[in-house]
Amino acid sequence: MTRAGPFRTTGLMALTGWPFLALLCTFSIALITVTMTMWNRWPTGWAPVLRLGCLLLLMVAGAVVTADVVNREFGFYTSFDDLLGRLPPVTATPCSAGIDRPPAAPAHGRIEHVRLAGSVSGISRDALVYLPAVYASPAAARSRFPVIELFHGYPGGPGAWQRHLDLTAVLDREIAARCMPPVIVVIPTDSDPGHDGECVDALGGRRNETYLAVDVPAQLTARYRVSNAPRSWAAMGYSTGGFCAVNIAFHHPARYAAAAALSGYFTPVTDPSTGDLYRGRRGERQWNSPQWQAAHRHIDVPLYVVAGRADPEAQRAIEHLKAAARGRVPITTGESPAGGHNFTVWSKACPAAFDWLAGHLPVSVPSLAPQPQDLGG
Repeated sequence: MTRAGPFRTTGLMALTGWPFLALLCTFSIALITVTMTMWNRWPTGWAPVLRLGCLLLLMVAGAVVTADVVNREFGFYTSFDDLLGRLPPVTATPCSAGIDRPPAAPAHGRIEHVRLAGSVSGISRDALVYLPAVYASPAAARSRFPVIELFHGYPGGPGAWQRHLDLTAVLDREIAARCMPPVIVVIPTDSDPGHDGECVDALGGRRNETYLAVDVPAQLTARYRVSNAPRSWAAMGYSTGGFCAVNIAFHHPARYAAAAALSGYFTPVTDPSTGDLYRGRRGERQWNSPQWQAAHRHIDVPLYVVAGRADPEAQRAIEHLKAAARGRVPITTGESPAGGHNFTVWSKACPAAFDWLAGHLPVSVPSLAPQPQDLGG
């Protein structure tokens, strides 16, 4: 996740405002006082039930106060509408591809669960692979497909893209609308449980970047009809995954034609979840800082960056990256959805990000529209 400072919004009872936190604390203190005062004063017959009820309320109150403090620190939800998913939609913008052609009926792609073993990195992890509906068509039997590699946040896993962002439905819809060509999408597990490796080759540690940028493409090419054309891959991620996508694409421009970051950050982090991945070596840290790279190199990897309007840390990260790049890296800023640092924002930003990435990928099967059939049949 993006490491953020305490987040505040205005309003008497704003979700992240001091009055709301004060109200929660006051209620909790009052509940503690009532419990202690009345513990031995409840009517004998009702005492066990009332004591249990007070204890349960105390646990709930403690959990709510803790959740509010954590939310204030990271800005996951910045309003009650954000928390309840009642945010206005992002303004729909017609995609450049196919706007003069009627969309095909949505077809159903398929998600496969695979194990990708890295012969170079020595890492073996689970992954999800999306195959577009047209992949199974006899007419596309000799076609090869471009690839989008997706990165999840930390903590998290590949399944978050499917559970929280409805990945299959989004891709099926965008492909059917001809906003993007049929693509293969791979979502590798990009970190070890309990350790945020930031998708980098740590000094003396796990070779995460080698696994994600070398082994995963090799495994995918061996198993599927992946395009062998140069720059036929793109990368995208949310939160920590946004850092991963941009950093890896910058390091491997011959493979990745473009990258997108949803609420990402662009300088490496050292904290308890990462440890010191670079062992104090300044050069290694700079090499794994997209912001530093953008300030000192001309990089032919266009970027698409977007963050929620109420996600100040991610918004600042975007502004700092753009200021550092100064034209050395093409950067497109997407429309900022309302909300903070959460899946509601990323789900609203995903379709436009996919469409933008698609504009930088080769069209593998231009004459084929996805057919209204299910790959599972």
